[in-house]
Amino acid sequence: MRDKLWATMHHKANNFGHLNIGVLIALILGGYALYFIPLQSKEFYFDDHFSIENNEVIKKIDIPKIFNTFNTRFLVGLSFALNYTWCGLHPSGYRLINLLIHCLNAFLVYLLIKSTLYLCIERKLIPIIRLEWPALFASMLFLCHPIQTEPVNFITQRFVLMGTFFYLLTLFLYIQHRCRKQKKYLLASLVAAMAAMFCKEFVVTLPFMLALYDFYFLSALADPWWKRCSRILPFFAIALIVPILLLRTPTEAIGVANIADSKLQENDSLKSGSHIDITRARGGISRRQYFLTELNVMCTYVRLLFLPVKQNFDYDYPLSGARAKDFLSGFFLLCLLALAAVTFKSYRIVSFSILWFFIALSVESSFIPIGHVIAEYRLYLASVGFAFLVTAMLYVRPIDHKKVTGTISKKWHLFPVLILIVFSILTYQRNQVWRDELTLWNDTVDKSPHKARPYYNRGHTYDDQGDLIGALSDYTKAIGLNPNYTEAYDNRGIIYGKKGNLNQAISDFNKTIDIDPKDAKAYFNRGDAYYNQRKLLQALSDYTKAIEINPKYAESYNNRGNAYDDQGNQAQALADYTKAIEINPEFAEAYDNRGIDYCNGGNLPQSIADFTRAIEIDPKFAEAYNNRGYANYKEKAYDKAWADVNKAKALGYVPNPGFIRSLKAASGRNN
Repeated sequence: MRDKLWATMHHKANNFGHLNIGVLIALILGGYALYFIPLQSKEFYFDDHFSIENNEVIKKIDIPKIFNTFNTRFLVGLSFALNYTWCGLHPSGYRLINLLIHCLNAFLVYLLIKSTLYLCIERKLIPIIRLEWPALFASMLFLCHPIQTEPVNFITQRFVLMGTFFYLLTLFLYIQHRCRKQKKYLLASLVAAMAAMFCKEFVVTLPFMLALYDFYFLSALADPWWKRCSRILPFFAIALIVPILLLRTPTEAIGVANIADSKLQENDSLKSGSHIDITRARGGISRRQYFLTELNVMCTYVRLLFLPVKQNFDYDYPLSGARAKDFLSGFFLLCLLALAAVTFKSYRIVSFSILWFFIALSVESSFIPIGHVIAEYRLYLASVGFAFLVTAMLYVRPIDHKKVTGTISKKWHLFPVLILIVFSILTYQRNQVWRDELTLWNDTVDKSPHKARPYYNRGHTYDDQGDLIGALSDYTKAIGLNPNYTEAYDNRGIIYGKKGNLNQAISDFNKTIDIDPKDAKAYFNRGDAYYNQRKLLQALSDYTKAIEINPKYAESYNNRGNAYDDQGNQAQALADYTKAIEINPEFAEAYDNRGIDYCNGGNLPQSIADFTRAIEIDPKFAEAYNNRGYANYKEKAYDKAWADVNKAKALGYVPNPGFIRSLKAASGRNN
């Protein structure tokens, strides 16, 4: 029967190919309308600064380097690099790509729901309306659900978007293979599954989802067990890519390394390890405590799917400890699983959607602790199950052998439309919060007033905007809520340094070092404070300590070079500038500093080459233009010297008056 059914479906698909294109266009236009406000934002948010803005790896298409940095998320890292070649560091370009991926995912939901509804006809379940309509509703529900605002607007969570894309694509292609019996679809699904494994770790659940779908809708029980296993086994083999890559996770890997930390705290005992343990989290949450907490979190996720209000970018979620609430949450989740069992025969899509929810969250909401216990972006894949569920509840009815027992009135159409309108309004309102970083953190602080991290991040935003008073206040609040918040001490120390209060800055850096003696950045920052106090020996000691902790600390080599220069040790300064450049070939300031030393040492050609390289890296580096102008003056290339000096002036730099007088006298010009 399935062959006949699928032939009919294939015939209709050919006839309505233009309808699919129309649906895709409608989804893209709808997505753009919903996300128009955050698309205009010119700011990166939170981890975007680390993953994109300050990540030198994505600024060049270097496949091995991108792979080493992103590891299990390699394809997303590559997409960031391609994004950078297209739009540089303009956030709107990155968010536009995120939105397009989201629209494609919504289109895949449309195709999956439509395919599943055709298959449900054989299960004595039929939609009570033409199949394209419930499929369109499901895709629009997925598109406009407010819970999607975080993964779309938070650029770094392209990990989730791309992982879900290849996840859904694999499932759709597998359905095509099983129903059409064409090997090209099997090959395509295997390729898509492999791509999914290089997006984010949650995709390891893909083989289980394929097996579940096969069992629910493709009559897997009619086949011998060895045949059922042979179909899914290749996907389980592909899923091994993730644990294999995690075993080789480098400490600098984007995102993945943040699952754990080398210092772990469990049962109040401090432990350390030389490798990354991917089953433990930063912050020392035990597996038992994390699991109990996730029972409550999953109930919160259910609430957010059905009632998406009071959304929060950084929840202040209490950790659990075998309380009555934990057992009630566990009981509720068991009831959902029982409902999945009860509805297996009569409402199979409902049963499947419930299990989809649990499988989709099984990696991040189980016994494997992950830094923070709750995040809205983790619901992205699970919300596909929600789309299945609501569509089935609205449109699918059981039938008997003789007549259809379900019909639909014209008024019934108003209910799905009302759902979409309400969710679209909520999404639009939530996107108002994402219009800039300060608005986002203001909203987060209002909703998590007793959590340190929102204050810290808002302080960072104030600092970027030049509001040192606001930054200082928020860092102080963060420290008050978490006295061991080393990053807050570090950043507050930097603010004190900017305000000229170097003693207070050093006090904050000392506090950071007391809490974490291996914090290289704290030594570096304290070295800068000592350098500004002209305490060169202390500055050199701190820069050297930072380098011992992090031998690839290019900024520390550069600043230690400055201290050596001030001591008159030009040879050691040159060595440090050169080392900084070796570590980071795009370090414009190090080229400029080395150029000054070469110029002072009489090596004018090399000096000019370094200044030129600094300008190539940063075309607005006014001081480098001025310095190259001075080197050209020393080389008696006066026209070039004047061109560089004028460029430096145009960029707001004020050249030394003595140099300008000398240049005028030597060139015989008065400009």
